Amino acid sequence: MHYDCVIVGGGIVGASMAIMLGQMHYRVLLLEKQSVLAQPEPMDARTIALSYASFCIYSALGLWQPVADKAVPIEQVWVSMQGQYGGSHLDCQQEGLPALGFVVGAQHLEEVLYGALASLETVTVLRPATLLSQQGYPDNWHLLVQAQDATQAVTCRLLVAADGVQSILRESQGIPWVKKDYGHYAIMTNVRWHAATKGVAIERFLPQGAIALLPWQNDWATCIWTLAQVQAKTLSALPADEFLAACQRALGGRMGQLLQVGKRHCFPLQMQFATTQITSRFMLAGNAAHSLHPIAAQGLNLSLRDIWQLRGQLLKARATPCDIGSPVFLAEYYARRKADQTRMIFATDWIARFMASGTLPGALRAMGMTLFDSFTPCKRLFTQAGMGML
Repeated sequence: MHYDCVIVGGGIVGASMAIMLGQMHYRVLLLEKQSVLAQPEPMDARTIALSYASFCIYSALGLWQPVADKAVPIEQVWVSMQGQYGGSHLDCQQEGLPALGFVVGAQHLEEVLYGALASLETVTVLRPATLLSQQGYPDNWHLLVQAQDATQAVTCRLLVAADGVQSILRESQGIPWVKKDYGHYAIMTNVRWHAATKGVAIERFLPQGAIALLPWQNDWATCIWTLAQVQAKTLSALPADEFLAACQRALGGRMGQLLQVGKRHCFPLQMQFATTQITSRFMLAGNAAHSLHPIAAQGLNLSLRDIWQLRGQLLKARATPCDIGSPVFLAEYYARRKADQTRMIFATDWIARFMASGTLPGALRAMGMTLFDSFTPCKRLFTQAGMGML
């Protein structure tokens, strides 16, 4: 069987790319090694912060309407420093927009994406499936795929690795990557919040680390707390009431009382990016290409803008048949995406190293936030960058 593109990795990025290509009538094979996941309880649901640009992308692809019913808008962001005066406030009204972004359930978004994939005649989804082998040639790839205890030979013009941070395909291509370990861990969980302010996200920098709350449904919020490794593991293992008390102390009492906590996940904070994202008829996508510190919630949003660039190139080439795996096509994609990727990698790294690590004194960090909040042109530029609108 021959395809224009085979995408290995059926997470949100891989599925979104497959939909974009399928809507443009390219023949796509999407391979995902995991079977469909069960629906988690609301208190344990994994959530994602989508930027305003990502909302625009999904709207243009006709995917936002089924997502919207369960999406929670982020209308304001309050940024502060524990134990210090001053801070910053971002507001969608200042941008003349209905929201700065939206919080959506990862499982719900995946269900919407796979529902859309099922309606596309030129897209084939194999799940669970494994890529057993791959051999590249100047004009195509020869692949051997296993699905449901059967193997099949496949050829394609473009092979896409969307198989995550520990990408096996990236390794097979010998693509080097840069890795930075921040020496911190993150605790991620959902908390129920008494008198939670609707549509408001909170980011609070601590003497060491930071804590953030993203608004979620029914007075629940997603909490991301970054700390030193030993502290994170200790806090993550505490009984629920003790964890909530520690979390409350970190947040303060201005925004309401924490009442309940869901399942906690603890993981190391790292940033990594590939030194190149393309080789012969091959490209990296999603976390296989760039995995960012979660402090600014920009990882998925950056990947969706990568997909949008591909779509723009394909639309421009619509008058003539387009070989999406050609060196010229891939080189143009990488050249056009480099500036946005570099800017976002630098920004999240800077925030993680200087604002959330304690490298700068707390008073200096608080003063910087206050000055930033009062300088409208800089603040607007930062807000637009965070929304993915630059």
